[in-house]
Amino acid sequence: MSRRLQMATHQGAMRVNVVYASGYQLPDLIQPDTIKNIGPTWGSWTTWTKCATDNVICHDLVKARELLRRSVQSACNFYLPQKFYQPVQRPEGIHFYQGDFQQETLELEDIIAMHLASGSADLVLLLGFDLAKPQPIDDRYQRHRVTNRLGLIRQCMMSCDQIQWVLVDHDAELDPAFQNLPNLSCDKMPNVLHLLTQ
Repeated sequence: MSRRLQMATHQGAMRVNVVYASGYQLPDLIQPDTIKNIGPTWGSWTTWTKCATDNVICHDLVKARELLRRSVQSACNFYLPQKFYQPVQRPEGIHFYQGDFQQETLELEDIIAMHLASGSADLVLLLGFDLAKPQPIDDRYQRHRVTNRLGLIRQCMMSCDQIQWVLVDHDAELDPAFQNLPNLSCDKMPNVLHLLTQ
């Protein structure tokens, strides 16, 4: 059990957000509404159908156009980068975020979701994130993207140091870069549900 999570829950009213990693799927016995009762959910468009994500991020113009044709914005809060404002013809009901990322990385929407979720939270639960030390990768470009991903996640946690980040069901040992972050802890889903749904 995370002592930090337990302490945080005893400090009074706390704003909690949940961020799903790209492609994450909730365990069979947990319904999306159970997680939504903890707090708003955030994630890549890849989490929308399987997790009923409240706040969906898409950083790909082709995919954004496809999702808009399916009226995704009527089922969730749909977030796109500001640079898509003109190309998607300024549809109503869309949220736009500022900033851009120059680094080549994997699943950029996960990192954007972390930044957006941190703006309205005291505690952020991370579901499906893998922050273990990466296995050796022969492909130099792929290795570069994995390294950048871990670096951007760590940078987000460090820049939002007033937020408690909790990795849920992360069984592997953390990459050394994350082991000494004072605002990062790990916990199991049953404990998180017990502490945050009472």
